[in-house]
Amino acid sequence: MKKTYVLTTLAAILLQAPAWAADAQQPAPIKMASAAKTASHAEALSPVENLALGAAMLLANERDQLEMQQVFRLALYFRPLRRVYDPNPAMVRSGDDSNIETTYMDRIKKTLGPDLVKRIDKMNLTHRDMESYLQKHGGLFGVDWKKTPTFALLEFVVNDFHEQIAPPNTIAAKDKPDYFIASSLKSISGKNPGDGKKLFEGVCAACHGMDGQGRFPPVVMKSYLSLHSDHEHFEIVKGGPPQKPGAPIVMPTFEDKLSKDQIWSIVQYLRTWEKVWADPKNIRRGEVEARSAGVKFYSTPEIRSIWEAKKPDVLLLDLQSDIAFRIMGHIPGATHIRPEEIDAKMKQLPKDKEIIVIDMFGSQGLAPAKALAEAGYKVGYMADGMMDWHIARNYPTAY
Repeated sequence: MKKTYVLTTLAAILLQAPAWAADAQQPAPIKMASAAKTASHAEALSPVENLALGAAMLLANERDQLEMQQVFRLALYFRPLRRVYDPNPAMVRSGDDSNIETTYMDRIKKTLGPDLVKRIDKMNLTHRDMESYLQKHGGLFGVDWKKTPTFALLEFVVNDFHEQIAPPNTIAAKDKPDYFIASSLKSISGKNPGDGKKLFEGVCAACHGMDGQGRFPPVVMKSYLSLHSDHEHFEIVKGGPPQKPGAPIVMPTFEDKLSKDQIWSIVQYLRTWEKVWADPKNIRRGEVEARSAGVKFYSTPEIRSIWEAKKPDVLLLDLQSDIAFRIMGHIPGATHIRPEEIDAKMKQLPKDKEIIVIDMFGSQGLAPAKALAEAGYKVGYMADGMMDWHIARNYPTAY
């Protein structure tokens, strides 16, 4: 089975995240389905297993029944569902929605529609079907599907859906630009505490920033980590995201430059940022400067209230990339400017309105918001980005 692992950062349209050691002692996840080794082959699946496997079967056998927008949204909605079953002990569960499984199963069913949900129910899927699916899909680095069958199932289903939205023609590894790694970095084994941070700062920071909050994408942000598993990030670091020929920014392939241990240590380091964000004293890069410049920060529910009120003295300014604005979605009625064009088009914005800046992850728009405030505009900022509006809260979204 080809592994695509398309990234949801949409600086490539989707890019991935971090980790736990494959042989580490792993505490039970929030919730686990009965293990495959103890379940009868004829035993019916749990509701989430039935929905996930059924959706994968529809995709494989009745692709024409699914519109592209459905495929994309299903790929997004299966992502956070994995977190319920992920056995990763490095995850910070505090703050997670206790109803996450019900919430996303409901969204998946609504996206499929009643007819396709009925078709899945008529499949009468069992553990034999699930085991066959898992066996055919091979393995995942650090995942034993016999120990964590539901998690592995969701991982593969996410990948199946993402393969459908990957560019048909992508840049081959041999055609990607080379990337120099100093011998001092290559000597870091990836097996010792602190190795992941050293490797990230020495290898990855050139694009992602020393603090991981760069625009290519901000791989340590809470909203980003919540949508990505360690195995996705491992595959992305190893092979790079699928990118179209001519892409302005191309991520190198590191499979021939870093060992599995080195890649895995980078992935593990990224996951440690969940603990960083769990401490309210830690704030994102640029937040102090933006507040000092006069930028007013809004919660997502506050922005929804402003949007519903249709205030004439407010302009919602979406600074996502073209593909994110169109396919990932935007607040209905928002004005879109490409992030790279904000400087050139700033003078076109009205100074008699409050400009509320919106980005994807709640990080990339801080610098433009600060620049607008310093140029004399009244500026607000949606603190948690479109990922919170769309994926976490399921607020009205246009495509």
